[in-house]
Amino acid sequence: MASFIMKQMMGSQLDKVKELTGGDGDKKDGGNDEEDPEVTEARREAEEKRDAKYAKMERQREEVRQSIREKYNIQKKEEAASLPPPCEGRLTADKKGPIPLPDDDDSFDPVKMATNALNTIADKLPFKLPWK
Repeated sequence: MASFIMKQMMGSQLDKVKELTGGDGDKKDGGNDEEDPEVTEARREAEEKRDAKYAKMERQREEVRQSIREKYNIQKKEEAASLPPPCEGRLTADKKGPIPLPDDDDSFDPVKMATNALNTIADKLPFKLPWK
């Protein structure tokens, strides 16, 4: 507890000293934001090497994928795109299609359906409900 109080008292005094001396020393001298052209060139070259490396890796992966496709007679995704699209909302096309919604006619009335269901249940009860 005493160390906390001492830290609080001395901390404010140390902050005043930091303000007088010019801060924490985190600021850069000169404030020059531009990089050396050699550094930017080195970064650009490193990025080009990295891009070439990943392009080569992707070509190798595609060769392996193609050999697997040939071995197991699998169609490529672009070739499979010519097939009819699967049913919307489903992960695979071999399942049933979407459930058809009822037409907007007068025979579909959700309030009437709920009332009929409630009345049917109320009729089966051994006692009478107050609203019935």
